[in-house]
Amino acid sequence: MTSANWLFLTGMMGAGKTTVGQRAAQALGWRFVDLDQRIEQEAGSSIASIFASEGEAAFRARERAALERLLTATPPSPPSPGDSPGTVLALGGGTFVQDGAADLLRSHGPTVYLNVPPHELVERLSSPEAASRPLWGDAEALEALLARRHDRYLTADLTIDAAGLEPGAVCAAVLQELGQISALRGFDALKVELGSRSYPIWIGDGGVEEAAEMVGLQLGALDDRPSQLFVVTDDRVAPLYLQAFEERLRRGPWRVSSVVVPEGESSKSLDRLGQVLTALLERQPGRRDVVVALGGGVVGDLAGFAAAVMLRGVRLVQVPTTVLAQVDSSVGGKTGVNHARGKNLVGAFHQPTAVVMALGMLQTLERRQVSSGLAEVVKYAVLDGEPLLEELEGRAERLVAEPQQHGDLVARCCAIKARVVADDERERSGSRVTLNLGHTFGHAIEAMGGYGEVTHGEAVALGTLLAARASRVLGLARSPSEGQLELEGRLEALFKRLELPTEPAGYLRQGRQMAGWMKQDKKAQGDQVTLILPVAAGDVRLHPVRTEALPTLLEQLARGSQGG
Repeated sequence: MTSANWLFLTGMMGAGKTTVGQRAAQALGWRFVDLDQRIEQEAGSSIASIFASEGEAAFRARERAALERLLTATPPSPPSPGDSPGTVLALGGGTFVQDGAADLLRSHGPTVYLNVPPHELVERLSSPEAASRPLWGDAEALEALLARRHDRYLTADLTIDAAGLEPGAVCAAVLQELGQISALRGFDALKVELGSRSYPIWIGDGGVEEAAEMVGLQLGALDDRPSQLFVVTDDRVAPLYLQAFEERLRRGPWRVSSVVVPEGESSKSLDRLGQVLTALLERQPGRRDVVVALGGGVVGDLAGFAAAVMLRGVRLVQVPTTVLAQVDSSVGGKTGVNHARGKNLVGAFHQPTAVVMALGMLQTLERRQVSSGLAEVVKYAVLDGEPLLEELEGRAERLVAEPQQHGDLVARCCAIKARVVADDERERSGSRVTLNLGHTFGHAIEAMGGYGEVTHGEAVALGTLLAARASRVLGLARSPSEGQLELEGRLEALFKRLELPTEPAGYLRQGRQMAGWMKQDKKAQGDQVTLILPVAAGDVRLHPVRTEALPTLLEQLARGSQGG
């Protein structure tokens, strides 16, 4: 995508083009121009006076000339240092629908229609000031005018249904939708569709400063802007990024402070959660304030849970800095900590306001952490099907060496998860449960190692292999095409190339202990554990196993791992 340097807002009188445009320009750091106000300045007369003395045709000629002067007078992209990088232009209600205007505007940047129903427009135009608008008469006339223009308005690049929304919410929707068709400050946007709780996933090639700018843009567009931002990070990320991140955030109209926790899975505990909450509460937060999770999966889970329970819920922005967090854990609203009885057993669903991913921050990852995150990418490939799996097989070594160069895979994984979360946010219909492929075995492996022997991704890799093996042992796996390895063999080869472990025999030899941990899995119901088993790439099944049968199944898998 190319970056836009113009943003055009169109719609009926009363739709909020000026108010939303000013808010969008402020959030973007762009200049704002109201076309009607520019015409009045040039003519030295009000729009109503021009209509009265010259007629609508003459006004439209003035309008077109003013528009063309604006478009040709603004410096082309890229701007000179110190110049505003772009312009938000609020059009007159009739500008966009004139012959040739839409094409002219689109040649310079995206066009956005703010769609407001007639009855709401009438309410907005009921003030005495609205009486001076030349085409405002009464409700019937307004509805007829909208009916004539509506189809033309709908040809805009984006339509935002602004009915009942405050200007900040409309502005946030405009920026979010804009990011899906045109790179915004170097970031493209995906969207997690959850109705009024929908949120963007911003993915860009930049680094920490660009990530902070996008966080500020997102929060600056809100009607109820926070007065405080609380950055939660760990003692590995903090020396690398925290100072620059905070300095850039402090350019906004809020106070910024931070809480730093120890790196690693040990921080996902109730004790550490209590310490974080104490540190945050000492700063007297309000419900408008925002927790910003800057780090990997542990930080995202911990900070997200703190945001979920503090003051019964404050807003959250996820800024993931690892492959694993970017492709998986930062999206979807799962937050929580571990318990003595198992992993992630204490937590809450708490969707973020936004997720901001700066791929440049992956350059400082240790190689083992890169590989760990790629295990989740393989999981998504198994869920999605052959094309993505073959893509990974085609560039495995490059993924480990240069994770920041593969934003397309990050976006594909996020798109898969966004789709599943929109369909089954709280794991009630079954589709989101499939995202736990490899995790029932994997969580048990993590617990057996004391949450330190293997990383989460390494455990997921072993767990995914065991799920594929279980599918074969139980007779569910589909026979491969001629000349192709069975899925288990393909996954083992791929995990080796991604520098991930592929031999779970040591854990399987402790089958009863492993079965005990699997019984604590969140997907266990009564005397059954539901395993997610891949039949083939793109085809997984939910397979219930009685808990008393788990040791026997693990013995079968152990024999399989030894070539039996």
